[in-house]
Amino acid sequence: MKRVFASLLLLLTVLQADAYRKPRFKPFEIKDLEPKPAFWQVRPSEVIAACKAVRNGRVEVIAKTPLGYPVYAVFFGDFSEPAPQTNWSAGNSSTTRDAYLGEAPRDRQTILFLAGVHGSEPENVAAAVNMISLLDTGRDLLGREDPEFLALARRYRIIIVPCANMDGRLISPDHFRHQPYEVFRAASQGTWKDGSLIGWQGSKMWFPLPLDKVQHPGGYPNSEGYNLQHDVAPGDIRTAEARAICRLMARWRVDFQLNGHSCQYPPYLIYPSQVETEAHRKRADELCRKVNQAFYDTGLNPGRKGNTKHSTTINLTNLTHWCSGGLGITLENYHGCYTAKGEIWEYSFEQLMAPAFVALKVIMADGLEKPLAVR
Repeated sequence: MKRVFASLLLLLTVLQADAYRKPRFKPFEIKDLEPKPAFWQVRPSEVIAACKAVRNGRVEVIAKTPLGYPVYAVFFGDFSEPAPQTNWSAGNSSTTRDAYLGEAPRDRQTILFLAGVHGSEPENVAAAVNMISLLDTGRDLLGREDPEFLALARRYRIIIVPCANMDGRLISPDHFRHQPYEVFRAASQGTWKDGSLIGWQGSKMWFPLPLDKVQHPGGYPNSEGYNLQHDVAPGDIRTAEARAICRLMARWRVDFQLNGHSCQYPPYLIYPSQVETEAHRKRADELCRKVNQAFYDTGLNPGRKGNTKHSTTINLTNLTHWCSGGLGITLENYHGCYTAKGEIWEYSFEQLMAPAFVALKVIMADGLEKPLAVR
């Protein structure tokens, strides 16, 4: 009888662990969408399986989404030091910044690769899952080795959040290769009840998006309508996902965050916002120029090298400095879809996830010559 009870209790625990809330909206379906290759692991179940399979790194669930999905962080390197005795703000204003930096290793900068903040943007999720496999096993999910990447990564501490917005990913397509601009926008930022597009900037007129007024919310926000990238108001951070990312950066004194996103154009790094310190703007400008040039040199960007202006944007990338004194830069990847003007570039699935690897190689190599964060 005791064995039966124990078995039932174990079964109940397992069922509860995977008992996610039913989403309010059905997944966005694209008719005749090209099947994804096996290495393109972007479904929530695939992300979960990839994180659970890690053997040579450390895995933590840093948050639960409103639907109950885990948000994972995967750590590679030595993360054994105690928590800071103060936060960055106070430590930066004290007699020594060592009050915050504490026992963090000075010879190992800490890099955070954050993917899937917008659940409808799968390219960097695929890259993150493959990067986890590479760092854990020595090979990505295509079975490819990358000695250069691994040699650089061993000089750093690496944290990967493969999908911050699991709820948005749940209702999003696997990819947008060869899809019309309107389909990409509808699946990303959603549609109003009359079928009209909410749009990229239109979606930001609401926080949260009024879900009772939409036909489909797209995978841009989480299941409560919040755009995690802009959940950054001090004292009013509303999502568990954004709070967890801030805690993660503060706890592990992150030196650099690469925040992975996607758009309708070939890949580029976005130049930093004016809200960054002058020193960080200059450092980010250097890195953006080098990475954008690498995208051009490798054929990942055939001519468009991204913006060179400093916007007034405030978002989750900027919070790197506020949380840990680190530097954050946003990567815009390419969806493989048509632009509003009918342009399209032919990228394979491998090429769609390559920019994260190219960018981090350039950044890690440069960081060995000059610190990534100007603290």
